[in-house]
Amino acid sequence: MEQKELYAELDRWIAAHKEEYLKDVSDLVRIPSVATDEPEGDMPFGKACFDVLQASLALSEKYGFATKNYDNYCGSAVYGENEDSIGIVGHMDIVPQGEGWTTDPFQTTISEDGKYIFGRGTADNKAPALVGLYAMRFLKDHGIRLRHNIMMVYGCNEEKGMADMPEFLKREKAPVFTLIPDSKYPVGYYEMSMFDVTLVSPKLDGNLKDLWAGLAVNAESPKAYAVLCGLDAAAAEKALAGREKLWAEDVDGGVKVWAEKDANEGKESPVTALHRLCGALVDTGLATGNGREALDYIRRVSVDKKGTGFGIACRDEIVGDMLSRCSFVRVEDGAIVFRPDIRYPVLVDWKGIKENLDRSVEASPFTMTHFANNPGQYISLEHPVVQKLMEISREMLGQPDIEPIATYGGSYARKLPNAVTYGVTVPGRVRLFGFEKGGAHQADEYGDINNLMLNIKIYVRTLMEIDEILD
Repeated sequence: MEQKELYAELDRWIAAHKEEYLKDVSDLVRIPSVATDEPEGDMPFGKACFDVLQASLALSEKYGFATKNYDNYCGSAVYGENEDSIGIVGHMDIVPQGEGWTTDPFQTTISEDGKYIFGRGTADNKAPALVGLYAMRFLKDHGIRLRHNIMMVYGCNEEKGMADMPEFLKREKAPVFTLIPDSKYPVGYYEMSMFDVTLVSPKLDGNLKDLWAGLAVNAESPKAYAVLCGLDAAAAEKALAGREKLWAEDVDGGVKVWAEKDANEGKESPVTALHRLCGALVDTGLATGNGREALDYIRRVSVDKKGTGFGIACRDEIVGDMLSRCSFVRVEDGAIVFRPDIRYPVLVDWKGIKENLDRSVEASPFTMTHFANNPGQYISLEHPVVQKLMEISREMLGQPDIEPIATYGGSYARKLPNAVTYGVTVPGRVRLFGFEKGGAHQADEYGDINNLMLNIKIYVRTLMEIDEILD
């Protein structure tokens, strides 16, 4: 089949399967697949992630692909009978729904104009993962055989540490090259390295009984709260007078003090809800005992997002400054559990950063109970496959000047050899709600249906063309 004829047929096929694709996305969105912190029996990331993995594999089998379940850590669907594979790796786990939705996060909603599909996972990462499956399906339906297999991998722990990919590599031969549909075009060639850190305070001996902020370590919440005993709302409101975005309500045994991030301060502002809450409780004296010392430390280390508060600020020539976000805390077993999100440049030696972090923690009320270094990803822009990916995506999107992506974010690309992020977000996509809603990890998350359909076409062409380049 000539290329022009092939692409015309691809357009027809995508149009004919659009509603089926949207139904498949909807079926997966219905599963609230937030990974658990602890395994549940033989389900390492909990029942909901097990359910979404089973559903993904069943869908793949329905379309005629051979599947494997890697002990419930993740699974794969394969097209072809060759020795080596090109991988497409998406994640089926999600962040918690959070607040502020105007639609049901687990029942997809199509906008009145038919352009957008809303629901948790429609942008990150269920709908993008199915772009890969549908690209495979087109190749299979049309008998297009490649030199490499195409292996679709369904991950279940991307949002909480990516513990699934090392288990995958223990059980399966790694693809020779892998595409991760979890970022923007034209290609993601650099991802910040990360520290996974847990800090725990002593048992609280003052009036602080509860503290909550953050949907996940990597997902800031717009609100935070603390519960203080021995106070009422009237007394708290009086102490907080003149401070914006703070209020109090009576609860059993005390008062709940709320803080809210000011949306007008912008996404990169250090003034998170938690930062505002900690500062208010310390400065007014509402918090007492060692809890006040812990809150003061959190307030001080969250002074900016460059790591200045921890004494770990650094940068490299590709992305510039590191990123340190302090927005996730809980009270567990009577102590504060604080998990900062620390991301540092790939080209900086991590050991010096860790030494400075240790000094900060040693001088604080906290103890570091867990530490792991999560190296980032870097691949040369001169790599022939990377060059081909940029060529195809720029041409098919009609955006010849879009720049390759160096990001603070993390994807499975850092856990797999010869892996890059490749779409599926189209640069310049419509932002229905600005930058405060609608995106990954946000309320009213949505996917652009026309762009999702275009992505299937991009992936079909990409798989065929990089298959010819790879050994």
